[in-house]
Amino acid sequence: MDWLKDVEFCGYLIYAIGQALVVAAIVHFDLKGAPLKIDYLASVFKSIKSWGATGILLEWEDTFPYISNLKDIGSQRSTNGCGGDGLYSVDDVQTIFRLAKENGLEVIQLIQTIGHLEFVLKHPAHSKLREAPHSPAVLCPTKPESLELVTTMLQQVIDAQPDAKYIHIGADEVWHSGVCDECKSVAASSEHGTVSLYLQHIQNVILFIKEKKSDLIVLMWEDMLRTMKYEVLKAYNLGDLVQPVVWHYNQGHCFELTPNMWETYRHVFSKVWIASAFKGANGGSQVLSPASRYVSNHHGWLREIEKNAFSFDFVGIILTGWSRYDHYSTLCELLPVSLPSLKCCLNYFFKRDPILPEVEDVIPEPQWPGGELARWVHCFVVLKERCFSFIHGDQVATWLNKWQIDNEFTNPLQVQNIMQFSKHLLSDVLELEEMMTPLLHEITGKRSVEEWLGTFLKPVVLELTDIHTTAVTRFNAGASVQPKCTHTETELELKPTE
Repeated sequence: MDWLKDVEFCGYLIYAIGQALVVAAIVHFDLKGAPLKIDYLASVFKSIKSWGATGILLEWEDTFPYISNLKDIGSQRSTNGCGGDGLYSVDDVQTIFRLAKENGLEVIQLIQTIGHLEFVLKHPAHSKLREAPHSPAVLCPTKPESLELVTTMLQQVIDAQPDAKYIHIGADEVWHSGVCDECKSVAASSEHGTVSLYLQHIQNVILFIKEKKSDLIVLMWEDMLRTMKYEVLKAYNLGDLVQPVVWHYNQGHCFELTPNMWETYRHVFSKVWIASAFKGANGGSQVLSPASRYVSNHHGWLREIEKNAFSFDFVGIILTGWSRYDHYSTLCELLPVSLPSLKCCLNYFFKRDPILPEVEDVIPEPQWPGGELARWVHCFVVLKERCFSFIHGDQVATWLNKWQIDNEFTNPLQVQNIMQFSKHLLSDVLELEEMMTPLLHEITGKRSVEEWLGTFLKPVVLELTDIHTTAVTRFNAGASVQPKCTHTETELELKPTE
């Protein structure tokens, strides 16, 4: 047993055991408000399987074809299928399931059940179920209709996948709790206070699922549980009902989960999942997915697994890929752009190498669905920096600032330079838009294409157009004699007094 005295070997053994425990690698697809086209998903499934993924987590949000009293969800969108950013059809959903199975990928559906319900609670028909009247984000758990709403959603999703092994009930980031009068009253009468509202609702949701399909394994995001005491979690029997997914998206150098949390979970849950990020965790309006940033997050997770290898059965990892921070936020980090990050993260996590590798933000063309679009997005970022440097740079500030424009006091020679350079940049941006638009249409629908271009590219076009138009006007006006404001003041000074 001398090998037990070898600290380095023991450290590696703990690391290896921890890695061996994590066998499932689930890739998260955040579809809210931007459904990916079926043909594109087919290519992506093939690639991620070759990189080591074992399953997919489908966060439908407003893209699932709900029926009956839920048919209004998503009705604001085009009815031309996912190509027009409408709902997936029933056939589309089954096709996605089939494509996943053909690639050996386990399918897990994610349905939010209390928080992040903007896509439901924004509708007038369901707005009365909000916990806070001004916010459509959180469901009020004390209204009987709330549980009925959620269970109806779950029933339809379960019916769509009779052979499902797992279902994910979301339950993260519940920003409002105990706001309405009824919730305040119920919380006040409970020995566990406000947290009882959340836990009772989650317990009711899971018991409904177990009643419908007893062998279905229920997953949930666990951030709302982190500060709860062992006794509280045990009181609601969560350890027997659900497998928590511990999520953390920070980079390795600032990766931290408290020992108290792990100690509590160790006594409550027999099986635990973890969740990392391969995109959508670097800022709500970012367009690039730097692989090094996301691999660093996985480095942090490997250290965390190593520390807790003998305390938990780590079932698997969910690599999250957020498309929006919530239903109303803008699109961020398109999936084609993030696929190199995903490949690097999968390869690094299962390579069992504690040393951070050198990573690249490109992958071979055959493995990169949407690779051409991704390269154009990178070109856009470079061009946008050039445009912003010009728009907010010294040349415009010195020779064509607002005061000079308002007072018609400009130098045509300098304005001509601005006119020519803005025209050149504008031409480049418009050419790039022409190249990107059909490529965007290959992966998603009309509304999402217009949103991405309208959010990131068209504002640059508008600013350049404004500068160019103004520069042309001032160039044609010729050299100014004196500022307009000075001229007005001089006239007032020379005007004879009465």
